[in-house]
Amino acid sequence: MKKINLYTGLLMAILFSACQKEFLNRVPLTQPTEENFWQNKTDAEFALAGCYNFLSRGANAVSTTATAPGWGGGYMLWETLSDNAYTTSGTGNFAIASFGSFDPLTTGIILDAYTVGYQAIASCNIYLANIGRVPGLTIQERNRYIADVRFLRAYQYFMLSELYGGLPLITKPLGNNDESKRISRVSKTIIVDTILADLEYAINNLPNTAYSGRVTRGTALAYKAKVLMSNGKFTEAAVAAKTVIDEKMFSLNASYNSLFLKPGQNNNAEIMFSARYLPPAFYSPQDWLLSYVNFVQPLKYLVNDYECTDGLPISSSPLYNAAKPYENRDIRLASTVIVPGNLRGVSPGTEFDPARDNVPSGFLPRKGVDPNRFPTTYATISDQDWVLMRYAEVLLTYAECQNEVSGPDANVYDAVNKIRKRVNMPDLPVGLTQTAMREKIRHERRVELALEGQRYFDLKRWGNIKSVITAVIDPNNKARTFPDRNLLWPIPQSEIDKAKALGNTGLTQNPGYF
Repeated sequence: MKKINLYTGLLMAILFSACQKEFLNRVPLTQPTEENFWQNKTDAEFALAGCYNFLSRGANAVSTTATAPGWGGGYMLWETLSDNAYTTSGTGNFAIASFGSFDPLTTGIILDAYTVGYQAIASCNIYLANIGRVPGLTIQERNRYIADVRFLRAYQYFMLSELYGGLPLITKPLGNNDESKRISRVSKTIIVDTILADLEYAINNLPNTAYSGRVTRGTALAYKAKVLMSNGKFTEAAVAAKTVIDEKMFSLNASYNSLFLKPGQNNNAEIMFSARYLPPAFYSPQDWLLSYVNFVQPLKYLVNDYECTDGLPISSSPLYNAAKPYENRDIRLASTVIVPGNLRGVSPGTEFDPARDNVPSGFLPRKGVDPNRFPTTYATISDQDWVLMRYAEVLLTYAECQNEVSGPDANVYDAVNKIRKRVNMPDLPVGLTQTAMREKIRHERRVELALEGQRYFDLKRWGNIKSVITAVIDPNNKARTFPDRNLLWPIPQSEIDKAKALGNTGLTQNPGYF
């Protein structure tokens, strides 16, 4: 746990120094104080921008050390912790994390995920403690602001709980008192109950509208379903996901490609939540990160999992030709991965050559990379948002949970087949058993959400992460490891040491770490 001055002074600065796009497009205040802030609705929106801004941390980066890998335009690096992708970079220590050799002293993402998560939560807590001071707000306006921030706090706690398990539960600003200094960890169950309570408030107080930068009722329902599914509560998760489906505020976008680039992301009925950017003042490092320094490289394990257009895997489809392995494949492959010979840009001469381009995996991301900006540099300004939740995931969540509850009924088939129809893939075969349907849904989730940062968490949830990861041989010929302790990440030792210095012995370490 951070020292008290970090939770108060520094986090107040973080809270008010950020800005967000569109409805929160404001010039940030530089030195707000308790006395001169929380005076009007504009102040409330400045502060709300600070809470949202944690989603896009690392914007306007000019070097790999400033990208804040793991957030916003650097979110795809989470894929390198799975069998979907590989990284040659030490930035953020994702390479160390992917190999499974981290410990409580490891910095980068192992440390940052914890500290940034709590910085974001502290900002939310400060907001919730002060929004009542703003004069002139209607009850509905105040409740909407509170709902936004309680959703964002739930989002941060969910990410933390998936990585670290039980956590210190902090729901109000910390002060310079013994109670604040000695907050202990509580069980993951208690954390999840708090997350669900925040989401329930958001569901009941957010507008039931399309998403345009601020979360809506549908966003909160989708995350409620995701949290419940991740904690094995399939019946309740299916109900929450079905509510989103039945309320019809979101739908599949006709074009799969346009979900990940501007202007296709604007007013897109499938996008439910995203880390947003507004160049030139607030831009993403996404194109140069993925297309210049090539930090994320898809692996053959992912590429080989895309079916042929007849719906059969490459191991059994008569359409598969080993001499032309990327023809007659699910079109999501071409929308997600740049394979050898593909154009990286929009003109001849930009064909991808893994040897020339020094890409040992043999593949590069297409999803979320704008070919109109190739060749990219550190100066490239990207405007695409990073999509954190979309309607296709809700359909997959519903299908997975409903299948676990009642087997492959018509609703399960319908949810999956809608996604497949969008990309002209044939319907799933009829008569599947529950086990066979489970594997089909897991396949569909992998290829539909590929390179979106989901795979690592899915493998953990399904309980097969160790067997999958230990079968991966990286392009450097190193076999990955996955010690049992890695099911939970270590609480950073620096946080434990700071807690002990304050007399707090309740911030304990996860099993298996020193």
